[in-house]
Amino acid sequence: MKTRQPLKTILIGIITVIIILLTHMIKAEAPAKHQPFAINTTLSAEVMSLLEAKCNSCHRKKNPFMVFTKKNMNKRAGKIYKQVFVKKRMPKGSKLSYSESELLKAWLESNI
Repeated sequence: MKTRQPLKTILIGIITVIIILLTHMIKAEAPAKHQPFAINTTLSAEVMSLLEAKCNSCHRKKNPFMVFTKKNMNKRAGKIYKQVFVKKRMPKGSKLSYSESELLKAWLESNI
């Protein structure tokens, strides 16, 4: 009986170590959910140029409180989505081309 107790304790210890190692291996292999920083930065810069050309050019004159900047564009992503793709109110005048629309959608998907 005495020899079984230390063997049982060692076996439990080995199983615990294996579980811990497997858990860490699984976490290490999990794919990243977000795009690399450089891609997000490039995408944001392209979208900021688009917002400047298609939105700010008009907003600056008619609604200066809704001018998009690098600091507020992520915070306003939900409103941009709603106005452009749900209500289809914006941009007025100069509509988005297909490629501009796809660029904006890609950016919104990475921010919402």
